[in-house]
Amino acid sequence: MPVSALDPCAVPLSPACAAGAVTGSVQTAASDYMLGGLGRAFLDAAEQVAQASYRSLDETTGIDLTAAWFRGNVAVIAAVALPVVVGLFVVQVLTSVLRREPGGLARAVVGVGKALVGSALALAVTQLALSAVDGICAFIAASADTTVSAAVSRFFDFVAMSTVLGPGLQLVVGFLLIVGLIALWGVMVFRKAALLLIAVFAPIAFAGSAWDQTRIWTRRWLEIVAALVFCKVAIVVVFVVGASAFAGVGPTTTGQTTAPAAGQGLSDVLVGLLLLSIAVLAPWLTWRFLHWSGMEAAAVMNSAVAASPVTTGARTAGRSGMHLAQQIGTSKLIGSIGSTKAARPPQLPVNGAAGGVRGGEPR
Repeated sequence: MPVSALDPCAVPLSPACAAGAVTGSVQTAASDYMLGGLGRAFLDAAEQVAQASYRSLDETTGIDLTAAWFRGNVAVIAAVALPVVVGLFVVQVLTSVLRREPGGLARAVVGVGKALVGSALALAVTQLALSAVDGICAFIAASADTTVSAAVSRFFDFVAMSTVLGPGLQLVVGFLLIVGLIALWGVMVFRKAALLLIAVFAPIAFAGSAWDQTRIWTRRWLEIVAALVFCKVAIVVVFVVGASAFAGVGPTTTGQTTAPAAGQGLSDVLVGLLLLSIAVLAPWLTWRFLHWSGMEAAAVMNSAVAASPVTTGARTAGRSGMHLAQQIGTSKLIGSIGSTKAARPPQLPVNGAAGGVRGGEPR
């Protein structure tokens, strides 16, 4: 086979060929080193963000609605809400009078009572619900013989990822983990800040109960607060159940706990990223569930009340009573008019025009 004279590697131990091979290997090693360095840097950053996210699930996002500074702000908002209640009560009364609707007056009085009682009890009930949610989360994690942060970290073993994954995957996975863990940390911080801000406006929300057109304020406030309070339970369940299902950690059917399974590398990381994305959407999913369940419950209650024989009988009796009252009133009105005509004295004809009398004498 003829050898080209321009091929430097055709001659054994050619200096040109050896120099090219050394240059290529150096470039490959340099690129691998740079890519590996970037991958390790992304994993290190993800590990730092993960520590902050784990603390947000356990400690740093605790909410205390009994603090003195918070109570002071609520008192200021309550002072602002009092004239709002009075104004909405007046509007409800005027609307009911113009519409000639007695039931509107009763709703106005009941609405003012709801506004006062609800504003007084809203913060206490919310704080009780927060304490109950923290206890439920701790119980769920303890039942799986783990903690919330340990359940989350089960999917993200950064030491194993730095050895099992290649430089390219380290770069991609590290970036995704940074984004997801920052989003989870942001969700927990947002939950704390939103609950504090929304709880402050509880007097304004309950003030809307005084008018029919603003009663939706109270319902929306309750839905949002309930979603923010109970979304932590959803986040904990996502990670604890995910750890039990995919990582082999958690209670078995016999009541005993299973030991953690051996690391599965990329599979655990992908499952963790999927669960992380679900946990980030937990507040919105919880709010949608509460909104849907509230609408369904209201529809079922209205249907049950409408189909109740007691309610139907009451409406029938009300209509019959109204019809009877109208008949009695009409009869009394006609009778009073007839009695007035009967009591009136007869009038004598004038100038004899009606009785054929002229000048007081018959014709």
